[in-house]
Amino acid sequence: MFKPTPATTAIVITDPQNDFLSFGGRGYHLTKTAIEQYDTVKNLELLMRTALTKGYQLFISPHYIFPHDYAWNLTGNEQNMLLKLKVFQKQNAYSPPTAGADWVPSLAPYILNPETVIATAHKIASPQSNDLLYQLRQHRKEQVILAGVLSNICVESHMRDLVENGFKTAVVYDATAATGEQDFYAAITNFRAFSSATWSTREAVSQL
Repeated sequence: MFKPTPATTAIVITDPQNDFLSFGGRGYHLTKTAIEQYDTVKNLELLMRTALTKGYQLFISPHYIFPHDYAWNLTGNEQNMLLKLKVFQKQNAYSPPTAGADWVPSLAPYILNPETVIATAHKIASPQSNDLLYQLRQHRKEQVILAGVLSNICVESHMRDLVENGFKTAVVYDATAATGEQDFYAAITNFRAFSSATWSTREAVSQL
């Protein structure tokens, strides 16, 4: 049973950036159907707003691609897709992001809240390549409520890695979006197989 408490439970959002979540984003044409069907952005906003109102801390795990990343030699299909789309562009770790890599405007106030932790960029799909796990442990979090994009890539990869690192994890499935219906339902199948709870946004908010 997953019972969240503000002291020990983090709300983790993967890639709340324009490229896959906002009209005009370089990958939005792939996620548009799911976002419109499930009200993904509105659900993310409701989850984040409710969490902060009730004293939960937000943790953001963003994705950035730098110019030198285009010299990678050992890439898989997911990396090649992101590189081909030219999403999440950033000149370097110290420069501002492009419009596509920037925060979704309706979510930005919650992301920029002084209590929110913005992890370093993950480079593929999971938190193995950023400092999210370190930040969660430093803030004494034992449980995670997870949402964001893409359902079957970054969200699922984060879920698997968090579970294997000892965090009790719940996923808010309709606050995620995938590039197709088959991918979306494949992710939900795996959320239910690995996480301690798979909730709708309304169910998650009622648990907070």
